[in-house]
Amino acid sequence: MKKLAGKMTRERSKLVVTAHAVEFNGMLHGLRLWARAAGLLRGRRSRTVEDSLAKLRNHVAHPSGHHVDTPVEAARTVRDLAELINQLWGQATTDGRLYPAPLRREIALLSWNDSGRTRMEPADAFILSDPKEDQRDEAYQHVVVRSIPFVPGSRWDDAHWAEFDTRYETTRFPTDYLWGPGTREEARAWLERERPEGDTVDFTDRVFLVQDHQRLLPPMRPAVAAGLPEKERAGIWHAVRADFPDDAFTHVRGSTDRSAGHARRPGDCSACSAELLGFGSYDEALRAAAAALGPIQAVQLPSVRLPVSRFWPDRL
Repeated sequence: MKKLAGKMTRERSKLVVTAHAVEFNGMLHGLRLWARAAGLLRGRRSRTVEDSLAKLRNHVAHPSGHHVDTPVEAARTVRDLAELINQLWGQATTDGRLYPAPLRREIALLSWNDSGRTRMEPADAFILSDPKEDQRDEAYQHVVVRSIPFVPGSRWDDAHWAEFDTRYETTRFPTDYLWGPGTREEARAWLERERPEGDTVDFTDRVFLVQDHQRLLPPMRPAVAAGLPEKERAGIWHAVRADFPDDAFTHVRGSTDRSAGHARRPGDCSACSAELLGFGSYDEALRAAAAALGPIQAVQLPSVRLPVSRFWPDRL
């Protein structure tokens, strides 16, 4: 009987989710692993908060005599747990902190001049502006993008919009190139002819490729990397899943220091909010990205970037 019970315990110690075996002990930790493997939970930064919520639950269930937290922190924890429940039931939370609903992107005009001045304006307001501005704005170049609106003070404002680069992921949220560069008059004509529309985008769990060749370069979208010419594929490449490009970059940079604790083999990193999918040659990293995303369609965009960058200065 003892042997049979031991055998049953061992058989129940794994759950198979989409052909992957997940350790399961019937406890909260095992449930979280299962929910992640089943795709019920998403986001790399939210993973670390899930760890904290589990530790807090254990602290409350097995108190050591100390107070748990302030009322404000307690209220935020309750909200986080509500988001977790929503996500487990397949419902993202509008303006959520952990599992936010997809963000709205609008059409915008990014402009810059030789002196380094930059600006962003909504396409709708630009079309309605005085066409005489077109002649007075000859010193500027313009590109049309689909991006998260910049709203100072908002949780979701993209403070890195002026870092836009068609080659690298240098804005905080996904920004899509649509047209340019060109004059203000040309931009107006293109917008009036094409009438592009906004959309919504989920920024969590994105996949980036980071190239380390002579220096560490900013992250790329896999589709952009797939379109690189042969001569630009040298070096070591890392495929990383992260919510933000700087998270992917920080992980790869930190993994060069063995004492920092960053994952050096595929899997979740215990030191940051990233998951290493694979690394090696260009082809190996691209295959690792395709294993996560499915077939990757190469794109080749014109080389366009706003000239002044504070956060990503070394990207040439």
